[in-house]
Amino acid sequence: MVAVVLLFVIYTQSIISKLQGDAVRISGVYAKLWQLAASDATSGPEINVIFEEVIQKSNFPIIITDPNNIPQFWKEVDVAADDTTLQGRNMLTAILRKMDKGAEPIPIFYGEENKRIIHYLHYGDPPVVQQLQWMPFIEGIVVAVFIAIAIIVFRNIKRSEQRSIWVGMAKETAHQLGTPLSSLLGWLELIRMKGLHASAPNGDISSLNLSEITERMTNDVKRLERIANRFGQIGSMPELKPSDINQVIKEVIDYYSVRIPNHGKGVELRGEYGRVASVNVNIELISWVIENLIKNSLESINPKNGLIMIRTKPCEEDHCIKIIVTDNGRGIPARQQKRIFFPGFTTKKRGWGLGLTLARRIVEEYHRGKIKLVESIPYKRTAFEITLPST
Repeated sequence: MVAVVLLFVIYTQSIISKLQGDAVRISGVYAKLWQLAASDATSGPEINVIFEEVIQKSNFPIIITDPNNIPQFWKEVDVAADDTTLQGRNMLTAILRKMDKGAEPIPIFYGEENKRIIHYLHYGDPPVVQQLQWMPFIEGIVVAVFIAIAIIVFRNIKRSEQRSIWVGMAKETAHQLGTPLSSLLGWLELIRMKGLHASAPNGDISSLNLSEITERMTNDVKRLERIANRFGQIGSMPELKPSDINQVIKEVIDYYSVRIPNHGKGVELRGEYGRVASVNVNIELISWVIENLIKNSLESINPKNGLIMIRTKPCEEDHCIKIIVTDNGRGIPARQQKRIFFPGFTTKKRGWGLGLTLARRIVEEYHRGKIKLVESIPYKRTAFEITLPST
């Protein structure tokens, strides 16, 4: 943007310089015509044409002085033609000095053989040149205002983006904590109900499976701990360790497979694991990325025939592996695909648009990888691809 503005200023200044040069040459021509009109070598209709069509219609400042530089006639200056006051004379003198700094006065001769100077013609730039001289300052002000507006707009955009991130983080936290907390509350209610049933007459206490319930509650507590660790690592560089990415993905699939029936009996979550090298990852964060992609797919697929596939494979080139997450959901409209990783962007009615933003930050900033939307064909195939460097 700055380069474009500078090019515009340079180009404008070159045009102004050419116009100023043309104006100065035209002023000199007018002055020569004044000299010709005052000379006794020109007379008759020629002098009338010069005087009426050229001199009288000239629009640049002129002062005619005697040989001693005493003003005799003036035109297009800030002094009235009939002003003979001392103040007017002082103003004319000041204007005269300014004119002589810009252009040499032109002598006006009388006589053919024994030429003698009877007047001097002093002239200045026409108004258009004087106006053009202000153009650099006007351009500077316009550019400064433009840059100031751009800075203000950029700061407002950044503030809005930061507000979206903070709001999204708060909602994401509540969402992440909500599932295990709801599960824990459910298990506690189940224990309470079984306790009431056991204390009732003829209650069969042996039918209680407390070990299974406590195991499920322990898993939910571990889930809460994992969520706390995830949010604790956002904002600082996490520790990366060589890991089996297939095992990481399998654990995520196992976790969601238990909850798949809640999304529809026709939903299938499948994993296909290729022979890939180990990768340096933070297991908590990279599993969060996979979970976010699975959740997005679950919300877009048809509960009657939805399919989510997660595949791993080595890259064609060495030293990297790919994770491809595909589904047959409603997809992402083409006009929105370039914005899907922006904070606050979402296609869901109740979404807050932070999942893919966090996913990109985790993959690209923390793991030096890449995440991108490969394609999106509604109800056929929507695919995200993650590329991670291998060890």
